[in-house]
Amino acid sequence: MAGPQRMEIRELRENELDLAVLPCVDPGFRRTLKQGMVLRKEFVKKMMRMRLSMLVALEDGVKKEKMDYPGVGKVRTKDLSLQGKIVAGLIEYVPIEKTSFPVEGKNLAFIDCIWVIPPFWRKKVATNLMKNFFEKTHEQNFSGAAVTAYQKESWWGFFDYMPSWFFQKFGFRQVERNGNSILMFKNYKDAQSPKFILYQPKSTPKPKQKSERTKAELFWSGQCPYSWWVKKLAEKEFHKISNIELNFVNTDDRTTVKEFGINFGLTINGKIIYNRMPSWDEVRKALESVASL
Repeated sequence: MAGPQRMEIRELRENELDLAVLPCVDPGFRRTLKQGMVLRKEFVKKMMRMRLSMLVALEDGVKKEKMDYPGVGKVRTKDLSLQGKIVAGLIEYVPIEKTSFPVEGKNLAFIDCIWVIPPFWRKKVATNLMKNFFEKTHEQNFSGAAVTAYQKESWWGFFDYMPSWFFQKFGFRQVERNGNSILMFKNYKDAQSPKFILYQPKSTPKPKQKSERTKAELFWSGQCPYSWWVKKLAEKEFHKISNIELNFVNTDDRTTVKEFGINFGLTINGKIIYNRMPSWDEVRKALESVASL
């Protein structure tokens, strides 16, 4: 199906994993997130063996030397390109039984991520990705689709994070809510509604005594390079703070996700602070607030 002019939307192949990473990190940040980008490729490769599919929107024949990149400024077109193609956006999905998100269901296509790079916002890229997603998942005989969306969550301070209003436009409806996390569902044929796997703290949350160390857990995944970067910064800045016991939980494996009921987020003394991917500023401020106690 054709999207905007000169744009091709097609399924990503396993030998094209660089295309799965290129749109995730803006050009000025790639050196900093190099290891996170490697981990994303490893994550996608592993998940493809569990039937993860990824549709990419490829822009061809862009003539401009530079493009406006909201939040960054002017960037060189060649820095957004690979083999003459700009990855304008992507949508990745997997059978809900295999997702690394804390949800459960049967024969549903679960959307792990949909993302359009800022130069292509408001150009119908996401709409065309969704249309292709519906075509593909019907062909693959899924009974329906699901996604964890959010309400009033601004990521990095200037764009909505997987907003629920977007998915409502395509017939998804809310079936469960956990704080600002909204589990949404679209029935194709005789599908059962999905459910959240709720957070399970390892001990009962209780007020911290003066002599006790604050226990914090940061949940991160190789699915997103920024998640690795936030983990790296937290490790560097807070590992020597004597009154904080900071643990890092990698959630690439679904067994771990089912055990904890969370894949991205931050908990402090068994209480959820963020039940989504937090930014570094959010993590830093939350840990600094307990480090001073």
